[in-house]
Amino acid sequence: MPAGGAQSLPMEPVTFDADGLRLVAWEQRHMADLARIYADPLIERFLVMPLPWTGPARDRFVETQRRHWSGGNPRWAVEEDGVLVGSMALTKSFPGEMVITYVTAPWARGRGVAQRAIRAAAAFGFERAGARRIAWDAIVGNHASRLAALRAGFTVEGVARGGVNQRGAVRDCWVGGMLPGEVRGPDDPPPHYEAVKRQAAFFTAAQPELQAGAGLRLRPLEARDLDEVAAACADPETQRWLADLPSPYTRADADRWFAACRRQWDLGTAVQYVLADEDDRYSGSVALRLGEPAEAEIGYHTAPWARGRGRMTAAVKRLCRFGFDELALERIEWRAVVGNEASRRVAEKAGFTVEGTRRGLRHGGDGRVDSWIASLFPEDLG
Repeated sequence: MPAGGAQSLPMEPVTFDADGLRLVAWEQRHMADLARIYADPLIERFLVMPLPWTGPARDRFVETQRRHWSGGNPRWAVEEDGVLVGSMALTKSFPGEMVITYVTAPWARGRGVAQRAIRAAAAFGFERAGARRIAWDAIVGNHASRLAALRAGFTVEGVARGGVNQRGAVRDCWVGGMLPGEVRGPDDPPPHYEAVKRQAAFFTAAQPELQAGAGLRLRPLEARDLDEVAAACADPETQRWLADLPSPYTRADADRWFAACRRQWDLGTAVQYVLADEDDRYSGSVALRLGEPAEAEIGYHTAPWARGRGRMTAAVKRLCRFGFDELALERIEWRAVVGNEASRRVAEKAGFTVEGTRRGLRHGGDGRVDSWIASLFPEDLG
């Protein structure tokens, strides 16, 4: 094998066992279960390949996989106890680099199939195929793929905007890579893995509603809220303290914010909620912006027609409790421009401890402005 590059000579299919899995060459006996995998709605959402899977691509699949092997691009069916549970592939992209792709069967989710198969395939790529780097990508929002990659040792390096074409639609994708020696074993999770795992599960599922007491609910932002979002954000008091808001604030700004919230959800960077009253009317917004592992910053504002009733305090307490209990957060931070007494009262009533003032922390209408900063830990909620 030439040193310093992925193997260029033809390869014969290799079968091997790895951590309870068996990686084997594709055979006709796998085709019925593979068709079931490709018909799953969640897999269809994130696969790039043409779907539905019919015609020549399906009929020639096994033959195509063997040709890939002969070109130095390994292709495996992943089995567990003789049952197909996924697929795994390594593809040469340029000298020294291979790209990894994988799928887990719907009936095998939650058993660590992908991370076990990734370890095995990555080791094969480095040790037997001459790879110096293995690249990974996934459509933004595919938190299961991202979690498996992180657990196996990949570093997520960023977002490629418009990085993939999925059946005619341009989609953003996460990109990452792994170098030799970076494969993580079963007993070597990355730092803060529990928080990352819990958050991946949260952003994969439907956003839940949260009860905040006294007829109040925290629910997902909807298009029907946007007229009132625009009215609340155009309010002079809101504009005074949230200097990053467009001024004047219009319905078009609310539409753009709605799109930004949906993108943050796909990225897993923010948990945005609407505070709804007993009539389900928009009464304000409250969000957790996820930053450092196991940490978040809370932000909120109350609609003018809902102020002075203690509603936002209840909402902040409820969302912080959810963050600690369900998202494995360890610390939540609050910041507000110095002088925003209403926001400070809410934070202190919710249990936050004001730690001091950061000079010039944020931009205001007349330049940089000082901000109060506070923190909340689980025990502070009582």
